[in-house]
Amino acid sequence: MSVRTYSDRRLLEMLSEALHASMQRGKVDIKTLATQMAMSTCQLNRRVKEATGQTTSDYVMGVRLAEAKQLLAEFPEITIFETAQHCGFADTAHFSHAFKRKEGLSPSEYIYRLQSHDTTLEE
Repeated sequence: MSVRTYSDRRLLEMLSEALHASMQRGKVDIKTLATQMAMSTCQLNRRVKEATGQTTSDYVMGVRLAEAKQLLAEFPEITIFETAQHCGFADTAHFSHAFKRKEGLSPSEYIYRLQSHDTTLEE
């Protein structure tokens, strides 16, 4: 994804800041993110779609799962529960389902492949 304008880049930086703050509180929802960014959910959805070509939900989920992958890679001792909590998922089932849908394998399988140095995980 390439960001076309400074305005788009700034929007995504602000969204990232709001998203990481929400993840630390353990609850991520679009309405709260929009409020933190001082805009309506409709405006946020429109601007994210223009900037990324993705829906806000898809973009936010992608950021959360990228954070999860980074945590699992950098801290092999972290539990799936801790990873889910850190990334703002209500429970491990929701996290595992979202992770498997996006990555094609469960978080446990991802960790196993990382530990076995599976080169197919490299992007």
